Amino acid sequence: MSDEDAFFSSFKPAVELFHRHVETGGRIRIVTHNDADGLASGGILSVVAHRMGAAFRTSSEKKLDEKLVRSLAEENPSLVVFSDFGSGYTDLIAENLSMDVIILDHHLPAEREADNIVHVNPMLHGIDGARDLAASGICYLFAREVDEGNRDLSCLGLVGALGDQQDKGERKTLTGLNTLIEEDAVRDGYLEKHVGLIFYGYETRPLAKAVAYTTVPFIPGLSGDEGACVAFLREVGIPIEEGDRLRSLSDLSDEEKRTLFSALSSHMVGEGCDAEAVHQLLGTIYTFRLEEPSTCLRSGREYGSLLNACGRMGRQGVGLSVCLGDRGEAMAEAQETLELYRRRIASSLDLVRENEMVEELDNVYLIRAGDAIDDTVIGVVSGILLSQGILKKMKPIVSTALSEDGQVKVSARGSTELASRGLHMGLVMQRAAEAVGGGGGGHDVAAGAYVPIDKEEEFIAMVNSLVPEHLEE
Repeated sequence: MSDEDAFFSSFKPAVELFHRHVETGGRIRIVTHNDADGLASGGILSVVAHRMGAAFRTSSEKKLDEKLVRSLAEENPSLVVFSDFGSGYTDLIAENLSMDVIILDHHLPAEREADNIVHVNPMLHGIDGARDLAASGICYLFAREVDEGNRDLSCLGLVGALGDQQDKGERKTLTGLNTLIEEDAVRDGYLEKHVGLIFYGYETRPLAKAVAYTTVPFIPGLSGDEGACVAFLREVGIPIEEGDRLRSLSDLSDEEKRTLFSALSSHMVGEGCDAEAVHQLLGTIYTFRLEEPSTCLRSGREYGSLLNACGRMGRQGVGLSVCLGDRGEAMAEAQETLELYRRRIASSLDLVRENEMVEELDNVYLIRAGDAIDDTVIGVVSGILLSQGILKKMKPIVSTALSEDGQVKVSARGSTELASRGLHMGLVMQRAAEAVGGGGGGHDVAAGAYVPIDKEEEFIAMVNSLVPEHLEE
């Protein structure tokens, strides 16, 4: 049996267990992570439960810890379904939850399993969970196994992969098992793809706003500053208006698009970005055909950004409501949240650069943010800094910030090249955090941890020492 066949076979016991609890009238508790992938996953599972007439409750959580698991034990549902986290905490779950549990996750799994846990994770079958399938994709495949009528959730199954930046293929395409979900979406008429400049609001937003709202890649001096973008476009000779109407990127001629790409490339190189960061401006655009052209849900990446903003800004319920189809009040609040989130990212990046907050240790770059940068955006800031190519040496970046519960939130980002040399930041985070009484994990190129505040320096020193050990393996 191939790895893919074994993975698809692993859905059967999860689907049977889910059906059994629905048919017997059990209470189902869905618990999902608070980023774009987690919210899309929770949205899919909630739609499935609702369509089946199940009694269920869904919540989105910042982290899976002992406090959360104990609260679930007190609720005492008949079935708990974890999505986009859980794989690294099977020991904690097994020790505290006696009811049936399903885990639908793509993160690094712990070794322990338990009789009451049905565990679905591509990494258990040799499939790369960091690049080939996100949790939302796993939840979509689960939903499709439950009922073929759930194929209309295929676009939501891709949102998490785009939100997790799994578009690492040629021209920023999704790869691996994500392409099977793409095929469903295209075949059923929900998805269109084309290659072009990847900006926020390709066909839905005024050109200056589209450039200003683009953060992947982050364009120094332009991202987050609409006024600066207006001035930039005028300087390079691209009109932002046509009559009394503001132009969008889709209104530009091919020549204007080439001019814009050339001007932005020169600008980014002048700001210290490398060629790889510049090439992130071009890629495959994922258009969700059934969404209104006037909204950011029309673009798969923008949909992911919207959900990520809701989760990171404490508006998980709003994000879930959007996934469930609310295009009224929830959508309006989500868009406002996205605006605030983008401004927070831009101001945090400005703070890092203006105060030269990036330290270079022997084996990692480090940002000690304390309470100067919100822990909800520190990971995004780290990822942007690493992807710009401004940090010239081939090292991962580790950032720490104080969390609202008095712990230190840690975000770590590596590169594909470092991963190819054996560096797995998820393992580094897991080992270092557990050594100081915290918890951590994640993927090879993106990981995180929570550690006690008085153990921050010890944790940093351990991470710095662990990185070369992995590269030497």
